[in-house]
Formats: sequence, C-alpha cells, structure tokens
Amino acid sequence: MADYPTLSQNPDAEGYKEEPAIDPTLRSETESGKVITRARFTRVPKRFTFRYAQLPNADKETLESFEKARGYGSGAFNWTNPVNSTVYEVRFQKPIVFELADNLLNEWKVSVVLDEV
Repeated sequence: MADYPTLSQNPDAEGYKEEPAIDPTLRSETESGKVITRARFTRVPKRFTFRYAQLPNADKETLESFEKARGYGSGAFNWTNPVNSTVYEVRFQKPIVFELADNLLNEWKVSVVLDEV
C-alpha cells in the first residue's frame, strides 16, 4: 500500500482537526416525543482535516500526482498523523483544494481532508 508523500513542510497546527467521520447513532422518535437511540455500529472511523499555509510548487505537484494516482477518493493509503506518529489507513474524503498563497506565484495554501478506512 502506498504511503502519503513526504513533503518539505508539516501541516499547520492551526486548523488541524480530528473528528468522527460519521455519526453511528440511530434515532427514533416515539409518539410521546421521546427519542430512542442506539448505536448502528461500534467502530467509528476518524476524519482528519489539515492544511499547509505555504507549500512550494514542487510539493503541490507531488500531492497532485499522489491524489490522481489514488483515484482521488477511491484508493486507500497509509498516512502518519503528525501529532502522535500513529499510522492510519485513509482515503481522501474530498479532492484536495489548492489556492495561491498571498500573491506568491510559487507557494500554495493547501487543504486536505482524510477519512480513516
């Protein structure tokens, strides 16, 4: 299985998020207004959201190639969480977003969202 590419920068701490990728709760409302809940399943995969503030062109091209080779959101790969060094098997939850960084023609703001498989 492929590994997320090593880039010249780590993701920014600001904006880094870990959250459940889905809510496993089933809810049923009764005629009296009471809500009955139960877990639909017990395993809840994580979603990781992070960004890079100023990524060089070479890193942008590396990420674009990697994303395309994975079939955008269809192919799984290994990603090492920069916070705790845990390796997760993940997929792209949505396409990577690339924006030019502050009128610099050679640096990019990059937003990435990954879902645990």
